[in-house]
Amino acid sequence: MQNSPILRLTARLAAVFALAVSLPSVAYATWSVIAVDMATGRIVIASATCVANNDRFLMGVQAVVVPGIGVAACQAGVDGTHANQMLVFEELKKGTDPKRIIEMLSADPSYQSRQFGIIDLKGRTAGHSGLGNGYVTQDIQGMVPGTQIYYSIQGNILRPGEVVPNAVRAFLGTNGAITDRVMAALETADKFGGDSRCTCPPLPVNGPLPAIACEGKTSHIAYILMAEKTDKAGEGALRTADTTWAHNNGKYAMYLTVTQPDQPGANVIKPGENLNPVKTLRTRYDAWRKLQPASFK
Repeated sequence: MQNSPILRLTARLAAVFALAVSLPSVAYATWSVIAVDMATGRIVIASATCVANNDRFLMGVQAVVVPGIGVAACQAGVDGTHANQMLVFEELKKGTDPKRIIEMLSADPSYQSRQFGIIDLKGRTAGHSGLGNGYVTQDIQGMVPGTQIYYSIQGNILRPGEVVPNAVRAFLGTNGAITDRVMAALETADKFGGDSRCTCPPLPVNGPLPAIACEGKTSHIAYILMAEKTDKAGEGALRTADTTWAHNNGKYAMYLTVTQPDQPGANVIKPGENLNPVKTLRTRYDAWRKLQPASFK
């Protein structure tokens, strides 16, 4: 007798989460903004964190990008095996409801240390903030009234206050393209405290000022990514030859990333920019935005 679809699904999930717990989770406090525009088919993710690393690190471990279908952020106690991220990627491709994907992820023994935000281009949203994520942890989903734009904004180990609610207000109150809304929300979360674990280095008592200014720093890395509905999705089983993962190694219309000067990568903060990566990301985003045609909205 053949196994039922439910039994096959249960067996597959058990294998996935056995892999996920074979390596320890690493706590990556962060905040992120994900959004989709059903009118244009665009999907966007942006994020920042106090975890210092190379310029691709945050996007590489967190983002799940399926052009023309949906987008997700997998953060907090990050699954270092990428099994969770790949499950979200594969289920979005199948058209699975984000709420059902969250239910599937709940089989993970480390579920209460994880945080997820998931949206698809059918306007379906879901989020989860585990009880073990630390204070302050929150996720909020919604739609921009009068549009076909849906969002999920989430963060963990944030500074006390209304970091996520204020980011939501900025997202709703910003006009322009979906990327403009996402960038404004990321900035507002930074302004209201962002990640609680880092700040600007103290200025020297004597001697010259640092070569790179620092203003209101609440993260070490920040990025924004946008995919058009016709962009190429990632591929590969799990890890490909260039050590990237299928859940975010596609070819996307826009990807801007910023990290600290002492980190590897071509996108480090340079003299004349700001050690606050969100501020530097805003500068680079504005330069990119000016190159877009008037039809980009």
